[in-house]
Parts: sequence; structure tokens; C-alpha cells
Amino acid sequence: MENEAKIEEKRIKSLVAAFLMMVRLGHIDKEKFILNRSLLRSVVTHYIQDLRILKMRYGITGKVLPPKTAGLIVAAIMRFKLVLPKDPKDEDLFAQDANELLAIFHGLCVCSELRDGKIDLRAVINLWDRPEFAEWLSDFRYLLKFRNYTAENLAMVFDTLIRFAK
Repeated sequence: MENEAKIEEKRIKSLVAAFLMMVRLGHIDKEKFILNRSLLRSVVTHYIQDLRILKMRYGITGKVLPPKTAGLIVAAIMRFKLVLPKDPKDEDLFAQDANELLAIFHGLCVCSELRDGKIDLRAVINLWDRPEFAEWLSDFRYLLKFRNYTAENLAMVFDTLIRFAK
């Protein structure tokens, strides 16, 4: 498998960048939420373990397709919930879906990665700003928060979206 240390470094950087972009775009309030570094490492460690299992199960020798990567990472984010409220007593923050938003945004970024490894952020933001995207986003957030799913189900969601978003 590709050097796991490189994968770990890449995914940590991409998750931090996605969090900072969500803050910059106003989707996550930096005054109310933080990205927990310990949970970030847990997310990435779990992702790498799941990636290893996925590659063995399906006999994948190279890189996995971006929707599969997105599904694995979204599942790990939702398991460990790395975005935490700064004030644990603030009960109104449950409805804000910061982890769900980060997971979805990061998944879209993974799916828009170009051959040079850079993210086509313009494509992600253009998709995010489309009028019909709001309903899809709401439904996906609901799925992540209240329904049962697997990482492979999530990969199918991203695979379907990118096929129709082009």
C-alpha cells in the first residue's frame, strides 16, 4: 500500500484545510467550534485502517477512486466527531451540524482533486452554491446525523453526485 505516513500527512492537512475553509465561508462558527487534534488523528488512523481493509477485500493495488476515499473519511469523521464545541455546556450547538458539514465538504474536496493533487475548490464552491444543492445537502446531513449507513454507502452517494455534477 502507498506509504501510510504520506497518506496520514495528506489527510490531516486536507481535513484541517477543509475545516478552515468552512470557517472562512461562514459554514462553521470559529467562535463556537474547534477542531480537536487528538480526534483528528483518530479519524485519519481509522480511515487508513479502513482503506487497508477495502484494498484487501477488493484486490485494489493502486489508489482507490475518490468517492471511496470520501466515503471512508466521512464515515470516520462521523464516528469520531472531531469538531467540538468550545463551550461543552452550549446545548444549542447540536443542531448546527458542524461535523456533518465538514464531512460533506471534505468529501466533495476529495472528489474534486485534480491530477496534480490540488483541489478544484472553484468546482466545489460552484456546486455548493447551486440552488438545488441545498436540498441535497439537507438530506445528506439528515442521513449522517440520524440514519444508519456504511462507508461504502457513502462512497455511492459521492460517486452518484460527481457523475451528475459534471
